[in-house]
Amino acid sequence: MTNFSAPLLARQPILNKNQEIVGYELLSRPVPAATEAWQASHGDSATSEVITGAFGDLGIEEVTGGLPAFINFTRFWLENPPMICGQQVVAEILEHLELTTDLIPHLQKLKKLQFRVALDDYTGAVIPPELLDHIDIIKVDILALDNPQKMTDLIQQYQRPGLSWLAEKVETQEDFEACLAAGFELFQGYFFARPHTLYGKKISDNKLSVLKLLRVLNNPDSEVDDVTRVIQADPQLSFRLLQIVNSASMGCPTEVTSINRAIMIIGFDRLRSWSNLLALGQLNDKPRALQEQAVARACLARQLAAHWKNTDKETAFTIGLLSLLDAFVDLPMPLLCQKLKLPDAFTKALTERSGELGALLKVILKLEQADWSTLNWAALEQRGLSSQDVSLAYLEALTDARDLIQALS
Repeated sequence: MTNFSAPLLARQPILNKNQEIVGYELLSRPVPAATEAWQASHGDSATSEVITGAFGDLGIEEVTGGLPAFINFTRFWLENPPMICGQQVVAEILEHLELTTDLIPHLQKLKKLQFRVALDDYTGAVIPPELLDHIDIIKVDILALDNPQKMTDLIQQYQRPGLSWLAEKVETQEDFEACLAAGFELFQGYFFARPHTLYGKKISDNKLSVLKLLRVLNNPDSEVDDVTRVIQADPQLSFRLLQIVNSASMGCPTEVTSINRAIMIIGFDRLRSWSNLLALGQLNDKPRALQEQAVARACLARQLAAHWKNTDKETAFTIGLLSLLDAFVDLPMPLLCQKLKLPDAFTKALTERSGELGALLKVILKLEQADWSTLNWAALEQRGLSSQDVSLAYLEALTDARDLIQALS
């Protein structure tokens, strides 16, 4: 197999019925070969890069937080299982492999090594009963099925004890509810990061108070004293901020016991960005996956900020965090920007993806969704970002996000 430098890794969450993260699919592509045809001809290398990056360079605990990693297995990897802990991995049989009984000996070997096995991108092809006995999860491409009844019929046709059904490409709340009704137990897609349409429902007092707080925090005319007062007026917010400042990752030699002292230690801009994070965390009617995604975006934005003109790290962190605000409060982003009286650059970035901050968000969204083929790599090179820089920034952002979420717990 060919070796590639600086592979790109993407991590996509897998959720259960309660919208709790129960695993991650790990994807990798060497740059710039990131087309649909690439997988069929270079899939062995892609799996190799995932395993090397996740289990070697960074460490699987850093990437998945101890949750199972769903990894694509080509025929080569089915026949030659990697020397890794099978308990941590779900081996995905790729959709272009023919589902025949000659796969059974290889699946039996995987099972002996304690791997679980999933069928990837399943669209209804006949599964031999002897093969089905060795499958733990069937991942269904719901976009390939015309209606929910087909999903229900498919599950009823092949269901057996111990077999789980995972719906892929679930992009809206309506998709999620239809798949749930059809009998799916696991879900993959970004439905949890989409706002629910309220249709005139009154916004809750909790969300209103959070929006008021965000308005003060992100007002460019707010002085240090203004922000300090609004933080100190919220005992929970003050406590959580001090908790982060005093966490082991900050390494403060003495305990910080006041917001004023915290500003001196970490700076006003970082205090404001962390306050934004904590304010969103008060919206506890949303799945943890949404908070994790918002924090990961914010951390990646901060990693890349040095390559964007007139963009400091904490501004980048905030724009990454606020990019999911509509999903947190279930209001359209243009209306939220108006309510919060956000700076013009923020509003354009969040609603139009324009300006320097908008360009930063575009890159982050493409990396998040493994949409590497449409990234403008030449433009990134002009900013001084090589593929290796982007890959390292993404991995470091995952680590930073994990540390920050742990400090919030």
